[in-house]
Amino acid sequence: MTDEFTHAAYAELLGALADAGYETLTVREYLRAGSLPERFVVLRHDVDRKPRRAEALARLEAEFDASASYYLHPSAFREGRAERLVDLGHEVGYHYDDVATTRGDLDTARALFANNLRVFRRACDVATVSPHAAALSQHDNTVLWQRGPSFEEFGLLGDADRSVDYVDLSFFSDAGRTFRERPADRARSLGERDQPTTAETASDLAAQFRAGSPARVCVLTHPCRWTNSLPARVVSRSRDRAATLVYRGATLFGGPEA
Repeated sequence: MTDEFTHAAYAELLGALADAGYETLTVREYLRAGSLPERFVVLRHDVDRKPRRAEALARLEAEFDASASYYLHPSAFREGRAERLVDLGHEVGYHYDDVATTRGDLDTARALFANNLRVFRRACDVATVSPHAAALSQHDNTVLWQRGPSFEEFGLLGDADRSVDYVDLSFFSDAGRTFRERPADRARSLGERDQPTTAETASDLAAQFRAGSPARVCVLTHPCRWTNSLPARVVSRSRDRAATLVYRGATLFGGPEA
């Protein structure tokens, strides 16, 4: 594990993308695009907790003229926060947790999803959503879409996991406090591609981007991990280690795969 989850490290990553001529896209822009740029990165953030850290990354991205998708868990959502993210040029989406919250009651989960989406839409336009990987729950939130409803019924373009073509895009995530491995939840996507390029740290990833490879990328971060405070990084690292142990145990004993 690396401790290189600082604002300086993230700024280095953004600078590398800008220097190499990558165009940044939100998930909404990616799904709406008739044709995609030759070189681009889809920036996506899943905001489970510590939403102020998400706002800090959003301001940093705005300095680099980069746009990203911020998926807010209901516990992290505030109308004013969503409006500030949009004002900075970003997309705000719903980080849904409804199947886990209702313990697998799909009818109630769909009703809760619809209600939460209405709440989000009081503050901003919501076109895409992202599932929360509830490590302590046996329920997979993406089961919401099995046997209906469709994204269109909710006026949505799609889901950041299920609607993005991960065969076409290289995928990097800070899951596990490293960018070297693809997390298991990509198995729920449209597919997977062989990814010969991996990165241990944000600096390693920045070096690859400066070299212009790979050309079509999605980068997922969890802003709660990124902070300039050393004590906060120590706490975050300890929490991530504990969560990794819980996840491995849940998977071993038949729990969720993401």
